[in-house]
Amino acid sequence: MKLTVIGGGGVRSAFLAKSLAYNAHRIGLQEVVFLDSSAENLTLFGEIARYVFNTIRPDIHFSLTTDPVAALKSANYVITTLRVGGDASRIRDERIALEHNTLGQETTGAGGFAMAMRSIPAILNYCRLIEEHAAKDAILFNFTNPSGLVTEAIIKSGFKRRVYGICDAPSELIRELPSILGCNPQDLKVECYGLNHFSWFTHFTVQGEDVTDRLINNPDLYLKTAMQYFSPELVQLCDKQLLNEYLYYYYYREVALKAIQDAPETRGEQIASINQDMRQELAGVNVRENPEAAFDIWMKHYLRRENSYMQSESHQEKFNTREPLTLQQFIEEPDTGGYAGVALDILEAVNSTTTKRIVVSLANNGTLDFLQPDDVIEISCDLSRTGLTPVTPKHVPTAQKNMISCVKEYERLAVAAILNRDRELAVRALMAHPLVGSWSLAQKLVTAYLDDTHCKDW
Repeated sequence: MKLTVIGGGGVRSAFLAKSLAYNAHRIGLQEVVFLDSSAENLTLFGEIARYVFNTIRPDIHFSLTTDPVAALKSANYVITTLRVGGDASRIRDERIALEHNTLGQETTGAGGFAMAMRSIPAILNYCRLIEEHAAKDAILFNFTNPSGLVTEAIIKSGFKRRVYGICDAPSELIRELPSILGCNPQDLKVECYGLNHFSWFTHFTVQGEDVTDRLINNPDLYLKTAMQYFSPELVQLCDKQLLNEYLYYYYYREVALKAIQDAPETRGEQIASINQDMRQELAGVNVRENPEAAFDIWMKHYLRRENSYMQSESHQEKFNTREPLTLQQFIEEPDTGGYAGVALDILEAVNSTTTKRIVVSLANNGTLDFLQPDDVIEISCDLSRTGLTPVTPKHVPTAQKNMISCVKEYERLAVAAILNRDRELAVRALMAHPLVGSWSLAQKLVTAYLDDTHCKDW
């Protein structure tokens, strides 16, 4: 079996390489290819990933390439993890939104729409190559943000292969809960429903016993998990449901906006500065000849990025910060499966006799009865050798239904606008988004975002 990663020269590629190497036996991997359009990125981050993979599984052929046809030739599995336009485009997205006094977060609201305008055409170009060159039964896993929008665009473009949208945010929160409840992870069941970066968690059971009240009344939930950004009172108002961390930008909109405006730099500018420092240090190292030194530099700067997540927006230090590891420690540390775990679970299921619950983005097909069948939703699924079975949540409060319906209308219009390069639909999309919700503002934002080389065909 051959697996290709599109965007394999990304900063996080070492994590993906580690997960794939440790779990290769689960899906019979014989070849792994990391593809990237940037030869420089492959020389730096791709080579670190290569060393990690080859150290764990030297028996599996691993390669780096800038040739998409060769990379996708006969591929059975494809993972996409792209950032079209790089840090510069992210900064531009954020600054345009902030200049218009609206949130500029990279995947949410106006910034998310601008990102989708670049991501979707690039992904669809790769989808055409997948249909031309990959195996007939190839499966696509989309990690590219904004993941829900991109996955919906892939499906509505007429792509003929199986496709799943993957995001690690829901899985990370769920993984944090057993320590709060004092239970074994396999005994905990959770229902997640909504849209990508716009989902809620409900119906918490341990070995069949409802533990919702015990969970939400535990102070550690709000101190030691991604729920640190939310108030217990808000959880009560949400019918005792937990929240995806990206809902912070909706429930604390003016707080987040002011914090970002008051900060000396946007998150994109902060990341760009970290990446520039990292590249400058790595420029003096031959990664292939001295992987340990290169890894130490990469780890140092990666942790600057990881451990400062959401600090500016929330004025909080992240509880679960990571400590630096050496290359050997990184390789030897048990793999949580986080970055690629959901994709691997899906691929392994065909040979499994057990059932596992995962969170994935896929077509609704009646799971949430207040949405259209072809809407892409983020939902818990029970996974077994018979396939994925979406878990219909036992209770979706009216407030959540209204919020999801509103954002989904934006997503439908946004996908249609981008697929058809239609300015009027783009304005209608941002008008529908609750973080914009204004015709005059939507007009200004669309005009500004279309003034970009990536949008010259509109």
